[in-house]
Amino acid sequence: MENEIRKMLASKVSGKFIVMDGPDGCGKSTQIKLLADHLSEAGIPCVTVHDPGDTAIGDAIRKILLGLDHEHREIRCELLLFMASRAQLVSEKIKPALAADKTVLCDRYVSSSFAYQGAGGLDIKPILDVAKFATQQTWPDLTIVLDVTPQMGFQRIKEKRNLAHDAMERRSLDYHQKVRDIFLKLEDFYPKPVKIVDAADTIENVRKKILEILTGVDY
Repeated sequence: MENEIRKMLASKVSGKFIVMDGPDGCGKSTQIKLLADHLSEAGIPCVTVHDPGDTAIGDAIRKILLGLDHEHREIRCELLLFMASRAQLVSEKIKPALAADKTVLCDRYVSSSFAYQGAGGLDIKPILDVAKFATQQTWPDLTIVLDVTPQMGFQRIKEKRNLAHDAMERRSLDYHQKVRDIFLKLEDFYPKPVKIVDAADTIENVRKKILEILTGVDY
């Protein structure tokens, strides 16, 4: 039975581009690591990346975006910085991995710009137009949104890190509620399939839900 499940999973995710996204503190980084380990054990070649960053240029941009020195930037500037990092990530890592038939697991992607810069006041169309250019129309085969309330997300961050919030996390609770609301509506307008998972559950139960989605999804 276990071998059959692994074969099913391999047939569903091999060579696919899968994104995990969601509000701050949703647990996406933890779940990507667990999924990457699972795929590795199943013999499925995979690459994990995070957005913004994961390239030399992207890491420099990430410091600007998440550091506190430039947190009072214009929202269009913010969008373009995220997209610049994303453009390099797609060109340098995502497209080559997909060309090699590897599964790509990405921590955040264009979906985050809809949520975060959308909550900052930008409309869907300009975000989508810039994303098409920056990513060379490289859209995920599947985006999994891990959903938690802002209150739960920030409680998790406090318990896990006990550190000062980054520039995005420091924004108001009202802003982060707008972020969550947009994530929950993402499937209405995002170019590729979106699945929403209740991430208020235990880490193990969320992991099982993600595997159920991956073994049953139709791209």
